[in-house]
Amino acid sequence: MKTNDYLLLTATGAYSFLFYQQNAGINFLLFTIILLTILVIKNKKLLSYKKWIWSALLCLLSATCVFIHSSALSIIANIFSLLLLSAVSFNVATSSLFSFAFSCYSVISSVVYIIIDSILRFQPKPTEQPAKRGYKAFATVIVLMISVLFFALYKGSNPLFAENTKWINLDFISISWIFFTISGFILTYAFLYHRTIQPMESWENKLPLSNTSFIEETSTIKQYETERYAGLLLFALLNLMLVILNAGDIQTLYFNGGLPKGVTHSDFVHNGVGVIIFSIVIATSLIMFLYRKEYSSVKHNKLLTGFVYLWIFQNIVMLSSTAFRNQIYIHDFNFTYKRIGVYVWLMLAVFGLCIILWKIYKKRSNWYLIRTNVAVWFTVLVLSSLVNWDKLITTYNIQNKPLDQVDFYYLFSLSDANIPELIAITKKPEFVSFNGKLKNYTSSFYRERYYSETYRQLLNLKITHYLSDYTNDWRSFDLRDQQIVESIY
Repeated sequence: MKTNDYLLLTATGAYSFLFYQQNAGINFLLFTIILLTILVIKNKKLLSYKKWIWSALLCLLSATCVFIHSSALSIIANIFSLLLLSAVSFNVATSSLFSFAFSCYSVISSVVYIIIDSILRFQPKPTEQPAKRGYKAFATVIVLMISVLFFALYKGSNPLFAENTKWINLDFISISWIFFTISGFILTYAFLYHRTIQPMESWENKLPLSNTSFIEETSTIKQYETERYAGLLLFALLNLMLVILNAGDIQTLYFNGGLPKGVTHSDFVHNGVGVIIFSIVIATSLIMFLYRKEYSSVKHNKLLTGFVYLWIFQNIVMLSSTAFRNQIYIHDFNFTYKRIGVYVWLMLAVFGLCIILWKIYKKRSNWYLIRTNVAVWFTVLVLSSLVNWDKLITTYNIQNKPLDQVDFYYLFSLSDANIPELIAITKKPEFVSFNGKLKNYTSSFYRERYYSETYRQLLNLKITHYLSDYTNDWRSFDLRDQQIVESIY
C-alpha cells in the first residue's frame, strides 16, 4: 500500500469512529485537525501558501465553534470550509468560487472515480512483472473480514470462547455502521483525491486580475468617450438622488428620532433593504461595464471616477441609516433571525462597495471583484458562526422587554441552546403571574390571540425533546450541552 492509501484509511477510520451515532461536538474539531494533518503530510509545501493557511484557519475556527456551541450555522460553516480547503490543497490559484464548485463536483463524482481508479490500479503496467504487482492490501482486507466472521461464529458457538474474548467488543459492527463507514470512505476519498473540470479550471486560472488597456483607435476612443459621458451623467444624477435621500434619513432618524407618520417598521426596514441591495447591484454592474478596461487617455475619466467614489461613500451612509432603522425595529419589537439577516446583508454590501473602490483605485479586473467578494462571503460565514445567535436572541429579548411582551413562542422555536435562559425565567418573581397561556405575536391580526400551551408546558416539551436526542459520549461533547445539562439538573 502507498502512503496515500494509509492516509485515506486513517481519514475513513476517524470519520467512522468520531461521527457514527454521535451528535456534533468535539468530534468536528478532532476530525478537522486530522484532515489538516493528513494534507500537510501529503504536501508540506501547503504551509507556505497564504491562501491555504487562510482556508485552514477557517476550518479550525468553524470546528472550534461547533465544539463551543454546536449550532447549525457553525456546522454548515465547517462543511463549506472543508470543501474549500480540499480544492485549495490541490490548486491554490483557483478562486474560492470555483474551488467550492469543484469540491462539490468531486463529492458527486467520487463513486465513479473510485471505480475507475481501482480498475487502473490493478491493471499491469508495461514495465511491471505480474508477480511483482502485489495484492497484499486487498488480501489483508479480505482476511480481516473473514476473520471477523469466524470470530462471531466461534463466539456464538462456544460460551467459554465468548467469556475469554469478552474484552474484544465488536458490537459496533452492524449493517448501518458498514454503510456509514462506506459513505465516510467516499467523502474522504473525494476530499483527498480532489477532482476538477480541467477545461474550466484552465480557463479560470488564466483570467487576469488586473485590467488591460484599450487599443487607442479613433473609433474605439469615440465609443469609450461616449460611454464615459453617459456614465458621468448617470452617476451625477444618482449622487443627487442620494443627497436628497440621505438628507431626509439623517433629518428623520438622527434629529427627529423616529419613523415618519404612516410608515411601518416593515416598510422602513425589510422592504427597503431589498430595494437598496438591488439598486447597488444594478449600479455595480454598470461600474463593471464602464471599468472593464483602462481608459486613462479618454475624456471624462477622472471626473467619472470622482463621481463613482462619491456614490460609494453616499451608499455607505445610506446603508448606515438602514442599519439604524433596523436597530429601531429591534428595540420596538423583538430580536429575530430576519433582523439579523438585515445586518448581514448590509455588512456584505459595505464590503462589496469597498472592494469596488479598491478595484477602481488599483485598476483591478472585474474577475478580481467577483473572486474577492466570494472570498469575503466565505469568511463572513465562518465568522458569523462565532456567535451563538439563539442564545443572543433569547437574552436580548428577555432583558429588553417585559415578560408579557416577549414572543416566547418564537423563542421556543429556536434551537436547544437557549434552554438555560428559558429555565432562568421560571425563577424570576414575576413569573408566577406570567405563567399563563402565551400570546401569539406572529402578526398584528393575531395580536390578542392566545396559544393553548402555557410556558411550563412548552419548556418541559423542549427539555424532553432535548434529552431524547442527547448523547452522553465524549465524541459528542460540547460546551453548549454542558451548560444545558447543568441548567436542567
